[in-house]
This record gives sequence, C-alpha cells and structure tokens, in this order.
Amino acid sequence: MNIIFDIGNVLVRWDPVEIVRSVINAPGAVRVAEHLFAHPDWLEVDRGTMTIPEIISRTTERTDIDEDIVTAIYQAVPASLTPIPENIELLQKIKQGGHHLYALSNMGHESAAYLAQTAPFWGWFDAMVISAEVNLVKPEHAIYEYLLTQNGLTNSECVFIDDSPTNIYSAEQLGIKSIQFHSHDQLADELRKYILWPE
Repeated sequence: MNIIFDIGNVLVRWDPVEIVRSVINAPGAVRVAEHLFAHPDWLEVDRGTMTIPEIISRTTERTDIDEDIVTAIYQAVPASLTPIPENIELLQKIKQGGHHLYALSNMGHESAAYLAQTAPFWGWFDAMVISAEVNLVKPEHAIYEYLLTQNGLTNSECVFIDDSPTNIYSAEQLGIKSIQFHSHDQLADELRKYILWPE
C-alpha cells in the first residue's frame, strides 16, 4: 500500500497564531495571524507564485502592521515547523513495515528548504510533491493527479492522510482512500484498516 502524508499539522506543527506570538506576544495575535496567513496571498506563497519579499510588501500595504513585524513573522515560519515526535515514530513504523511513503504538502520554498536540511524524516519518502515546486495546491485535483502520474500510482492502492476536510474530500473524489488526521491514536487505529506494521 502507498501511504501519502500531508506534512503541516500531521508530521510537523503548523500554528500561525503561535508564530505571531513568537514575534509579538501581545493581544491581537489571532487577528494578525488571520491577516498574514488566512489571506489568499499566503496560498500564492504555497503555490510558488509569490515570494516572501513580495508578500511582505503586499501585507504591509494592505494592513496597519509594521513592516518589521510582518517581516519577522514570515521569517519565523520555517523554524516553527517542528516535528511531532509520536507521528514521526508512526511514519517510521510504516516504512519499516515495507510500505511506500509519499508526501503531498502545501508549502512554500523556504519552509521546504528548511525541513529538507533539518528534518530527519525528509528522506524517508519515495517521492514528495511540494506545492511551491509544481505551482499547484491542494485541494486542486491537479496536484493529486500529478503525484499519482509522476510516480505510477493507482488511486485505489493509496491512502491519503491530511488534517483538512477539504483536502480529504478532494482526494476521495479522485478515488483515493483517505483519513482525516485528528490525533496520533486515531490515525494509527484507522491505518490498521489498510496496513500492518511492526508494533
């Protein structure tokens, strides 16, 4: 079986509010996080069609947030993506069980480069599709189809794991078995429906 993992909020932590608070520990962090990360511009960073300097400039122009703060927050993103130990352990068990591992993640160039240098599990995957590298993003069908086609995978022989219900729905529309991630234990239990791995 081919197991396809999302990365943010599944294998590494992704918490925009905490990223903001690491820079400005003050009231309003939720609002600032919404301005910086819930705006369509951030999706374009994930798509690889907008650079960090460009989004800093655009965010500064459309908000009342100081440019130095905007810059510091965006620059804090890569180092905030710390591995989730129990899920990395599960990933390792799946690999040891002889299953093929793939990654499918919405992620900008800077974050992917940082994890490639710092995350030990980065090299465990048979292949990875990072959104910024292919100019496609989930939940667009094209990015799932790209992963399948590039790696000669059959949809019915894949299980896709993601924390986003929208991304899960998109995968299921393409006939890919899917599990919405909520917790380590929940994921382990649901995966046992499809695969076995060393305990």
